[in-house]
Amino acid sequence: MLFLISGAAVTGKKSVVRILKDKLENTECHDFNETPVNDGTNRRIVLEEWVQRALEVQKNGNDFLISTQSPFGKLLACPSTIELNGIKCCLLDCHDFVRVERYLSRSQFKEWPLGMDTLCWAVFHRMHAHDPQWEQRVIVDQNLPEYGWKRWMNWQKGDKRWAMKIIDTTENEMEYTANLVQDWILEEKGKSQELTTETKWWL
Repeated sequence: MLFLISGAAVTGKKSVVRILKDKLENTECHDFNETPVNDGTNRRIVLEEWVQRALEVQKNGNDFLISTQSPFGKLLACPSTIELNGIKCCLLDCHDFVRVERYLSRSQFKEWPLGMDTLCWAVFHRMHAHDPQWEQRVIVDQNLPEYGWKRWMNWQKGDKRWAMKIIDTTENEMEYTANLVQDWILEEKGKSQELTTETKWWL
């Protein structure tokens, strides 16, 4: 099963993965940026590479956890996603005042300057988690016809296949957030899943 920890900058995604590596049994944990990316890199293609890694882990009967700024819709469109035996997404979010403070307290990257685009990306994540119909143009790339955008583009708000956990990290210590994510993962592993090869959710 693949667990996606998604969200905009400085919500604690990478820190959560670092903590959960030592806590989750039979689960391989990674952060998207372990694969070097730059302005010329199509992040959709890199995400597909991570899905392929998850499939290798799946062959051994284990789960896979990946944190990334890529939204849920990007993951569902990856060519190999339909081979996964389970997919769930958790969005980490925080108040924009806190986001700015956290952003300024860390090393700055020229390619990701702090500004309204930073905050708007967080808003998109929030709305995307709530409604698959929201501003799909932001992430859908029709120049990648091998990607399955149409798998989910007709889904409506409230669709069980789109159910996402949202965790507000505004006032949380990272250890506490990691515990919340761990509880969510363990809970999901005990449920029947909507997104499996058997349900053929992509048709």
